[in-house]
Amino acid sequence: MDIIDDISSGKKEIINCIKKYGSTREHNYWFFYNQQTNYAKTYFFKFKDSGLFSVRYKSGTWEIIGEVLASENKRVELFNKFLDYVLMKQKDKKVFIFVPEKFYNNIKRILQKSSKYRMTNAPDIYNTPVFNLKKWDENLEGKKWKKLRNIKNKFLKSFNVEIIPSREIDKKKLIDVVLEWRKKRPKVEKNYYIQMYLNFIKNDFEGTDIARSVVVNGEPCCITSGWKIPNSKNYYSAIGLYNYKYGSLGEIANIDDLTQIKKKKFLFADFGDSTESLLQFKKKFYPESFYKTYWFHIVKK
Repeated sequence: MDIIDDISSGKKEIINCIKKYGSTREHNYWFFYNQQTNYAKTYFFKFKDSGLFSVRYKSGTWEIIGEVLASENKRVELFNKFLDYVLMKQKDKKVFIFVPEKFYNNIKRILQKSSKYRMTNAPDIYNTPVFNLKKWDENLEGKKWKKLRNIKNKFLKSFNVEIIPSREIDKKKLIDVVLEWRKKRPKVEKNYYIQMYLNFIKNDFEGTDIARSVVVNGEPCCITSGWKIPNSKNYYSAIGLYNYKYGSLGEIANIDDLTQIKKKKFLFADFGDSTESLLQFKKKFYPESFYKTYWFHIVKK
């Protein structure tokens, strides 16, 4: 096992691993890169041609980002090696994980048999909506789409609206959107990816396939951005935020986002883990299905 602690110099190796084994929405080099902060350092654990994204916080907590980058029959074994290194050899405090249900069940089984590790509490469970782009009507025609159509038409009549690539907008103005969004989110829903969003802006949204902003009366108000999920024809809408200055901004941004994703010929769009209130909002756009992700910590027994 090699530990790459300079992911800029290890970029080629990491990207090759993603190309070979990438399978989930988090398997994106720039998603990984942009999580570096003054209190969190990124590490890539390399096992021959396989690997694992991780972040170590100054508190002594590690986080695994996405599933292990390996063939499915090797993922649990490599996950165990990671645990042995950070909790036994390094003697750090705990590991934070958020993964889809199937990999969670695999982890749960090994923990039930383990004499070394345990889960701290019952996991927090989030639902993720998935949209079938063949069923998305970008023209919002017919009875099914009437509410969204009316919202869009009213908004466009009420304001001077442009929707343009985020890269064309002054970075400070986009940073202001993120900070205003954070300020107005309910405390229970505050997103811990704030610094990552800011890093994407500073790095010109490198690694994304779409990055768009709704500009209302000359003021940038929204950011939606994401990328192709490796080895699939599916898309992850990773960033979706707005400054709450105008009612229905969320609807306008999501209508545009789904339309752009469809134009790019993706088959399905993953719209990320959602609290109950956020999930109800996303249901307005008629997702086809949902899947669960499990958020939990592992510590030594």
